[in-house]
Amino acid sequence: MRRLAIILSLALALSVVSAAGCDDLLGKNPTPTPPPTATAVPEPTPTEAPPPPSTEPALTPGMSIVVGGELRTRGDPSTAGQVTGVVQDGQEVNVVGVVQGENWLVGSQTWVSTTPAWASEWLQLDNGSYVYGAFVFRLGLDETSPLLDTGGREKWIDVNISTQTVAAMVGDQAIHIALATTGSPSFPTPKGTHYIEPDGRIVLERMTASQAGYSAGQAQYDVERVLFVQYFDRNGDGLHMNYWRPEEVYGSVATSHGCVGLQLHDSQYFWLFGAPGMRVEIHD
Repeated sequence: MRRLAIILSLALALSVVSAAGCDDLLGKNPTPTPPPTATAVPEPTPTEAPPPPSTEPALTPGMSIVVGGELRTRGDPSTAGQVTGVVQDGQEVNVVGVVQGENWLVGSQTWVSTTPAWASEWLQLDNGSYVYGAFVFRLGLDETSPLLDTGGREKWIDVNISTQTVAAMVGDQAIHIALATTGSPSFPTPKGTHYIEPDGRIVLERMTASQAGYSAGQAQYDVERVLFVQYFDRNGDGLHMNYWRPEEVYGSVATSHGCVGLQLHDSQYFWLFGAPGMRVEIHD
């Protein structure tokens, strides 16, 4: 997806917002605006998360933390449920169960041909409240923290088009490798050295073909609730969570309009790892 409106303003409702009138994210459904400049975000308005700290935080394997911004908790697994509290960005949460609830991610979008199983998953916390699972990151037992102290070594991102993978790099060491789906032959992901744009980290985005500069004959799409977007050029190319492609394309088939699509956990990981100005190398 290219040239999308860069929208931001994060206040993700822990029981994430409903398709229409979602007040969990403290705002309105995002509406696209002409790129390449960033625009004021409509509802729901997540806010830009601060860059990760320079020292190792208390994020250890098996721990779950809020990712993306301040979130509301709910009395039921739905954005219609009563607000019971707020948890802060980066705050640890104790998850005691997973339940089926409102599919906020897809909402009223009828064009989506495949829906990930987690799109209807809400997490029950130890105080009995619920939060939407997409905004909680759990570090895997065999994973390195994306917020590690690098000891002065450069953190950067390596995108390999040939293998359809993305690596979180510290110096010359890959600490996390994710399967991806990059730009299709008709809309290739731009190779070379790029940098995450200063205003290019958008927790919640709406992407449209018209906003990317395509005519109706070239491409047609209007995708709501694209999460954890990190634009690395002013043409709307970036890393982001892609929920509308089946799992089997990741690591094997290039399907996008130029962006680097990731599955939920990996998009969260790179959101925590990334920062404005971070180098992104794209190659065969």
